[in-house]
Amino acid sequence: MYIFAYGTLKQSFHNHYLLENAEFICEATTKEKYPMVNTEGYFPYLLNQKGVGHNIQGEVYRIDDAILTMLDVLEGYPEHYTRETIEVLSKGITLKALVYFLNEELDYSSLELLERFEEK
Repeated sequence: MYIFAYGTLKQSFHNHYLLENAEFICEATTKEKYPMVNTEGYFPYLLNQKGVGHNIQGEVYRIDDAILTMLDVLEGYPEHYTRETIEVLSKGITLKALVYFLNEELDYSSLELLERFEEK
């Protein structure tokens, strides 16, 4: 299965060690637009509101069940985050990948919507 990493799981970020045994597939962008915000400064929230915000830039990895279990612990799944399968695009190819969305309602009306997560 594939996972779409848009935050601290990406290469050079502090949680990437969880993907050290995963196969990097490609950089990709979400097919749909989603709102992504960085309220804390060190990790983003992706909200499951299709059609709002930007096409999100991230990385796709091939993972197994053991890696998914570790990611679920990190993300607080299913309490804090939920995961869904979405379509991502890379060089004209569409892939289906799991992604973590924040479970909580978040008023982001006064926040900057991000296209790409970069630590401040």
